[in-house]
Amino acid sequence: MKSIIPARNLLRHFLLFALTALFLLTVMRAAYGLWQFPKVMEANAVLPLFVQGLRFDLALIGIISLVPVVFGSLFSVSKYTRSFAKFLVLFFFTLGLLLILVLELITPWFIQNVGMRPDINLIADVSNPMAEISAAFSEYTVPLIIGIVVSVLIFIAFCLRMELNRFLRFRVFAPTGIMLGLVGGLLCLMAIWSTFDLSQKALSPGDSLISRDVMVNDLAMNTTYKTIYSLVLPIFNKSEPE
Repeated sequence: MKSIIPARNLLRHFLLFALTALFLLTVMRAAYGLWQFPKVMEANAVLPLFVQGLRFDLALIGIISLVPVVFGSLFSVSKYTRSFAKFLVLFFFTLGLLLILVLELITPWFIQNVGMRPDINLIADVSNPMAEISAAFSEYTVPLIIGIVVSVLIFIAFCLRMELNRFLRFRVFAPTGIMLGLVGGLLCLMAIWSTFDLSQKALSPGDSLISRDVMVNDLAMNTTYKTIYSLVLPIFNKSEPE
């Protein structure tokens, strides 16, 4: 009876999440770019918008994937920790994709009313979320319904492609599983830093400056990256000596 699977089975699930998230974020950035096309053209930032956007999208994928790639791979090589590895991978990837879908779904409202993508502070400043949601539905009923339906279909399709019932039914071959965790973790760090030299400063929202237009610069990021960055930034600031 087969009791060991090759690491490529695990790698296939990692790539599935990365490609799904990258495709989704690129399509959304293209949609926002078309929406704000006059400003993007005036800033002569069509190509920089997608080049810098790719950096931020890969950084986000690296942030979400770091824990499941490293620890999911390492824990998958033992039959005793295989179930925990499965939980890590499924939890981070399904939650990560759901977070991307939800935050991109609410982004147009913030762009329309605030002039930029939301971060944790802008989201927290919404005093009456239910009233705003109701107002948004009454004003943009058809686009919102289409967006919600498409988001649900993408999420369901992703879960089906993950093959939840068959995923990690057996442990991964130890040498290749450990190698996948180490190499994959390094690739995630390079994506987060957006450079091969990890001694350099990591990618930050300041790297989104591709024009003099604040909104165009903001479109170069993605909402999930911006939200996560604004959430963890105070933690790092507190750890720095004054």
